[in-house]
Amino acid sequence: MPNSIASKIARLKEGKITKSQRKLIEYFETVDQKQVIYMSITDLAAATGVAEATVLRFCRSLGFNGYQEFRLNLAQGIVEVGHRERDGIGYVEDIADAYADAVENCRRSITEEDLQTAYDMISSARTICCFGAGHSHLAALELHNRLMTMGLLTYCERDAHLQNVLLSSRNEEDLLILFSISGSTKDAIEAAEIARACGMKVIIVTCYENSPLTRYADLVISSAPIQSPTEVGSMRGKIMQLFLVDVICTGIHLSDKPRFDLFVAKSNRATVSKLI
Repeated sequence: MPNSIASKIARLKEGKITKSQRKLIEYFETVDQKQVIYMSITDLAAATGVAEATVLRFCRSLGFNGYQEFRLNLAQGIVEVGHRERDGIGYVEDIADAYADAVENCRRSITEEDLQTAYDMISSARTICCFGAGHSHLAALELHNRLMTMGLLTYCERDAHLQNVLLSSRNEEDLLILFSISGSTKDAIEAAEIARACGMKVIIVTCYENSPLTRYADLVISSAPIQSPTEVGSMRGKIMQLFLVDVICTGIHLSDKPRFDLFVAKSNRATVSKLI
């Protein structure tokens, strides 16, 4: 295929390549490329002994805007092993199994220590900003809604510019909880940078523990083992994030049940007139 990763690399090799580019090319030619689609840019840089900026330049030399586009193109060109073809509506069972696996993998990835740290950070924060770019906004909005009904002062802004404005007025008393499956979304990284500059505490919820975003975190909660980039916008990713939101909110509620029961009751009374 003329536009495959292999063909692009072959054309690049026809010209003059740098020592770092040679390292990356040799790595791609010797390793199972299915491993690469599960690696963050930080992982790949460490595996090849080059800088992250070098990986980014290499991707651009192949005609991609960045590393994520490179990974997505690589994943789309690989036929996934283990896909089960079924007659009729057998895909329904496949989807159900995938959701069950996602929740189980997420359950295994979280630790009691991380959850307790998250509870403490949330409970002690003056205000809590719940942000998520793109597909991750749903989890951020759910966390915002749940914490708000428990009497905690939270914000959930979708627009990236308004996110930055809001964060710029926060300080060390405030907390940012940032959802990002890839851990490398530009808007999310920019929000984390502003939060840290203001002294905010930062919790990152991501699939990629070694992603660029985690450098800004006081706490990283891994929602599950790394996914293929073709699944970043999938329902499985959203389900894992929502599962974690439920775990975090339930844990906080149980940590001081009488107090939070009171706030939840007040929230219910405030909205009961909206029901028919």
